[in-house]
Amino acid sequence: MTEDEFWEIIDGCRAASGGDFVEQVRLQHERLAQMSVEELVAFGTYWDAADDVAFDWGVWDAAALMLGGCGDDLFGDFRAWLVAQGRSALLAVAGEPDSLVDLADRWTDLTYGAAETLNYQVFSVYEEKTGSCEMPQFGSSEPRDLTGSPGKIATRELAFQYYPRLAARHYGQVDGAQ
Repeated sequence: MTEDEFWEIIDGCRAASGGDFVEQVRLQHERLAQMSVEELVAFGTYWDAADDVAFDWGVWDAAALMLGGCGDDLFGDFRAWLVAQGRSALLAVAGEPDSLVDLADRWTDLTYGAAETLNYQVFSVYEEKTGSCEMPQFGSSEPRDLTGSPGKIATRELAFQYYPRLAARHYGQVDGAQ
């Protein structure tokens, strides 16, 4: 499997779902279930690399503004959802986290559970196929650190400074705020 084939699977499932994220997750599960174990491990390797792109304080701050808060577990699920939005969406948000506002309407109350399922989907399918929960490790075994710097939403003023569109969505336009 190539990286382009990985993204074709993501994009194909999203397109076939008609914008229904829960359906997208179901379709991706079906697609993964059709793969060989080797293809599944390759898919997991590309998934992990895509997840790493979003493992950044700026993206976390943007997610927290969009979601009204974001802890460790939710940030992992959020990144899975972001990867599922496709390569261009992922790269846009990683490059300019405030652009997340353009995707915000895609996140609904149903997204929470589906994103958590998606976050562990490749491991679940691997276990279904092999009977083992010991999937070969892909990526580094070393703990990773978030890139960037935290605290850019510590105050309302900072949020408007660094993420003006998301801050306006979260807080509303008040007193002529940016």
